[in-house]
Amino acid sequence: MRNLPRNPWWLVLGISGISLMAWFVNTYPPDSILRIASFFLLFFLTTLLISIFFLKNVRQGLFVSLGLTVFFLLRMLNLREPLYPLLLLAALISLEVLFRTK
Repeated sequence: MRNLPRNPWWLVLGISGISLMAWFVNTYPPDSILRIASFFLLFFLTTLLISIFFLKNVRQGLFVSLGLTVFFLLRMLNLREPLYPLLLLAALISLEVLFRTK
């Protein structure tokens, strides 16, 4: 595997996303489904950009972001069974193995 340099713009956009998410949380209350959906979309994009920077792989960054977003969405819906994170992790690992190219 080649050692590619990290693109600093992913980190700059990720940190900007964190500050945008902090502004969004402090400005708007979660009283409608549209605001909750836009928060989770913003959270997904922010974690995607930061994980792409640190992992240097778009596919793995996408799976990490998807896993975190689904985990926090389940927590918001009060689905706090200890088996859910294990099932989510197993599903993400199986998707990683499925989409791995050789």
